[in-house]
Amino acid sequence: MTTITSVSTKKLFTYYLIFHIAVYYAWVFYGKSAESPYVWGTDITSSFASIIAAIALFYVYSKIKGPGKYFWLLSFLGCLSYTIAEGLRFYYQHILKAEVPFPGWPDLFYFLQILFYIAAFLYYVGHKKNSTDQVKFLFDMCIIMAVFIALSWHFIIQHIFSEDALSPLLLTISIGYPVGDLLLLFCAISFYFGRDRFFSRSVLALICGSLAARIVADTALLYYSATAENYIPGTFYDPLWSLGLFLTALAGLYALDEQQKMPIGIKPSPEKSPSAENGLSLRLLLPYFSLVLLFIVMIFEHKGEMNGLIAGAGTSVLLLISRQLYTTLENQKLLISYHQLTSMLEHKIEQRTLELSTKNEQLEDVVKKMKHIAYHDVLSGLPNRRLFLDKLKLAMSSADRNGRQVAVVFIDLDRFKNINDTFGHEFGDLLLKGFSQKMAKSLRQIDTISRQGGDEFTIILNELNSREDIVPLVERIQSIMDKPVTIKGQELHVSMSIGIAVYPEDGNTTDELMKHADTAMYHAKEKGENNYQFFSSDMKSTLLTKIQLEKDLRQAIANEEFVLHYQPQIHTRTGEVIGMETLIRWEMSDGNTISPGKFIPLAEETRLILQIDEWVLYNACRQAKAWHEDGHPHLKLAVNLSPLQFLHDNLMVTLQNVLEKTGFPASLLELEITEGVAVFDVEKAISRMQELRELGVQIAIDDFGIGYSSLIYLKRFPINHLKIAQPFIQDMATDPDDMALVEAMISIAHSLGMSVIAEGVETNEQLAFLENLDCNEVQGYLFSQPLTVEAFTEMLAKEKLQSAGVLHPGR
Repeated sequence: MTTITSVSTKKLFTYYLIFHIAVYYAWVFYGKSAESPYVWGTDITSSFASIIAAIALFYVYSKIKGPGKYFWLLSFLGCLSYTIAEGLRFYYQHILKAEVPFPGWPDLFYFLQILFYIAAFLYYVGHKKNSTDQVKFLFDMCIIMAVFIALSWHFIIQHIFSEDALSPLLLTISIGYPVGDLLLLFCAISFYFGRDRFFSRSVLALICGSLAARIVADTALLYYSATAENYIPGTFYDPLWSLGLFLTALAGLYALDEQQKMPIGIKPSPEKSPSAENGLSLRLLLPYFSLVLLFIVMIFEHKGEMNGLIAGAGTSVLLLISRQLYTTLENQKLLISYHQLTSMLEHKIEQRTLELSTKNEQLEDVVKKMKHIAYHDVLSGLPNRRLFLDKLKLAMSSADRNGRQVAVVFIDLDRFKNINDTFGHEFGDLLLKGFSQKMAKSLRQIDTISRQGGDEFTIILNELNSREDIVPLVERIQSIMDKPVTIKGQELHVSMSIGIAVYPEDGNTTDELMKHADTAMYHAKEKGENNYQFFSSDMKSTLLTKIQLEKDLRQAIANEEFVLHYQPQIHTRTGEVIGMETLIRWEMSDGNTISPGKFIPLAEETRLILQIDEWVLYNACRQAKAWHEDGHPHLKLAVNLSPLQFLHDNLMVTLQNVLEKTGFPASLLELEITEGVAVFDVEKAISRMQELRELGVQIAIDDFGIGYSSLIYLKRFPINHLKIAQPFIQDMATDPDDMALVEAMISIAHSLGMSVIAEGVETNEQLAFLENLDCNEVQGYLFSQPLTVEAFTEMLAKEKLQSAGVLHPGR
C-alpha cells in the first residue's frame, strides 16, 4: 500500500512539474502585455514552485530511512532557504513597493541555500567515501574546475572587480554568487563522477539536472548583471530556478520509491555505470572536453583581457600532464605488482603441483594398499576368497581355451582348534603364517594359494592334463609338514586333510568346485588325519542326502517330531532304580525313525543342537517332575549336553528358566558332558562347571576313557560322577587289560570323591565284576533298554525290582 502511494505521488508530482513549467514559460513569453500583472504572476509562480518543492522534500525526509535521510533533510533546508529568500523579495517588491535591497536579507537566504546544498553533498560524499581512484578523481575535478573558474573569471568575476563603486561588503557578496555557482558545479560533477557509489542512475540524473538548471540560471543572471546594467526578467532562464527545485524534489520521490520497493533486510545498491565495463566513457573524457571547450572559447573570444583564460588553460594543461604522469607511475607500479604476483603465483603453482604430485603418489600407494587389503588376507598376506574366486574364473576360462584341466584343492589343518586353545591364539597365528610361507614356496608359479579363513586354505592347480598330474603336486604339499614345526621353542607335528575337485569333471562353476572340494576334504578328515580325497559322485549323493537331512531336521524341530526314551540307572548293591538317562529319538512324520548317531552330528555342525538340547532339557525335567509327583521323588535325571550347548553363553539362563518352569530340583539333575569340552576352551569349561555346581546341578563325564585328555583334566574338572564307556565294560570279563583299566578308573574316581557309573552292562558276569570293584551305579540291557514314557511309568508302578533275581541271578 505504501509503495502504491509513493508511485502515485511520484507520477502526480511529475505531471504537476510539467504543467507548472509549461504554464511558467507560457506566462514568460505571452504575459508581457501588462507589466504589473506580469511581474505579479512571475513572482507568484516562482514562489509557489519553491513552496511545493519544499513540501515534497520534507515528505521525502519524513518517510525515507537510513543514512540518506539527512541528505534529503539538508536538501529540504536549502529549498526552504530559497523559499524564504523569494518570500522576502516578494515582500519588498509587492507589499512595501520598494526596491529589493542589495545586499539585504534575501541575499542571506540565497547564500544559505547554496551552503545547505554543499553541506548535503559533503555529507553524502563522506558517508559513501571510497578510496578507489581518489587521486585520479581529484585530478579530473581540478582540471574541470580550473576550466570553469577561468570561464567564470573571464565572463563574470573580472567585471565585478572592475566596478570601482562597490564597497568591500558588496564586492564580497557579488563575488559570492559566482563562487557559490562554481561550488554547485563542483557538486554536480562530483555526483556524476561518483555515480557508482551514490544514487541510482535515475535519482542521480535528476539531482545533476536540478543543479545544472540552477547553475545555468544563476550564471545567466550574473553574466547579464556584470556585462549589462541589470538583469531583465522575462527571459528563457527565469523558469530554470523553479525547474531546478522541482527536479530535486522529484529525485527525492524517486529515491523513496526505490527504497520502498526493496525487500526487507536488503540494502539497495547503486546501479553499475557502463563505464565500469567499457574502457572509454564520457566520465573519462570529460576533463579533456572541458579543456577543448576552454580553447574554443579562447579562439573565438576577442573582447577583454585573456589573462584569466590563459591562466586557466595553463593550469588545466599542467594538471592534465600531472595526471598522465601519475597514471603512468601507477601503471608501472601495477605492472611491477603484476609481475611480482605472477612470479609468486607461478612459484605457488609449482609448489602446489609438487604437493599434488606427492599427494597423488601417496594416494596411489594408499589405493594399492587398500586394493591389496581388499584382495589379500591380513594375517598371511595370501590372496583372500574374493581374489581366489577371480583367479579361479580366469583359470577355468584358460582351461577351456587350451583343453586343459584345473584342480581346486581344499586344505584343513588337523586338530588346529586344539593347538589354538592349548597354546593361545598368538601361537596359532604364528603357525598359520609359517604354514602359509611354506605352502607358497612349495607351489609352482602358475598356481595360486589362498587363505579362506581360520585354518582353511585353498589352492588352484593350473595347466593339468589329467588327474595323474595332480597326485604328485598334492603329495608334495603334504610333504612340507613331514618335519615338526618349531614355534617359540615348541615342536609340533601338524598334518592336514585335503579335498580335491577337478574342472570341468566335478563342476562347471566356482561355487560347485569350491563346495565339492570342501566335501572331499571332510571325507578325507573322516578317513583319518593326513589324508587326501578326490571328489566323487558318491560324495555328491552323500552331500545331497546330508542337505535333505538338514532340511528335514529343521522341519522336525519346528513340528516337534522328537520323542524321549529313558534308560534306568540301577544302584549296584541294592538293585534299586535310582535314576534314568534321557535319550532322544527322531520319529519322522512318514513313520521312519532316525537314530541319534545320524542326526546329532549334523545338528552340532549346523548349530541346531542348541534348539534340540533346550527342548530335551525342558521336556525331560517336566516328565521327571511328573514321576516325582507320582510317588518317586528320589529319582535323579541325567541329560546329555553337547559341547556347543554346554559352552554357550545362554546356558545358565536357559537352565534356570527350565528349572523354574518345571519345578524340578537342581540337586537331582545330572548334566552329562564329554571330556571333549576341553578341546574347545578349558578355562571356560571349568568356569561353567563351577557355575553349575553353585546352582546345585550334578555333573557327569560321559564316555570316560576314550578321549586323549582324560587324565590331564580329570583332577581339574569339578565333577560328581564318572561314566565308564561301554567298550571297556564289554571286554572286561575276557581281557585282563580292560579289567585293569576299569579297576584303575574306579579307584581314581573314588580317590577324587566321584561316584562311578558303568555303561553298557549286558551280562551278569560283568555286573559281578563291577560289584566287586565297588562300582556305584550301572545301566545297560541287562536291566532294561531305553523305555518310552509309558513303559518307564509301568516299570515304576511295580512294587520293587527283585534284586536277588535280577542283580544276583542264581543266588
